Amino acid sequence: MELTVEQLKELEEMSAALLPPSEIAILMDVPAEQRDLFCEVCKTHKTSPVYSAYQKGKLRTKYELRKTVVKLAKAGSPAAEPLADKYMVEQTTKE
Repeated sequence: MELTVEQLKELEEMSAALLPPSEIAILMDVPAEQRDLFCEVCKTHKTSPVYSAYQKGKLRTKYELRKTVVKLAKAGSPAAEPLADKYMVEQTTKE
């Protein structure tokens, strides 16, 4: 599955908004018979530019949200501190 540079940027932006591949496929007018393939490529085809664009958008938002949580935790937010602790444990576990 090949997308133009413009379509890859659009995919990344929609992914950054945390839309799932199935909804992105509809918004990008992927033909119905190709939507399952599109979703599979977004999630599993690690060498595909489609996979990279989808994952990059999703991870960019994850990064931005975590950065905000860490900032709030450092400032003493009682709601953010447990989340920051959870992220530290998760990071250590995945290293």
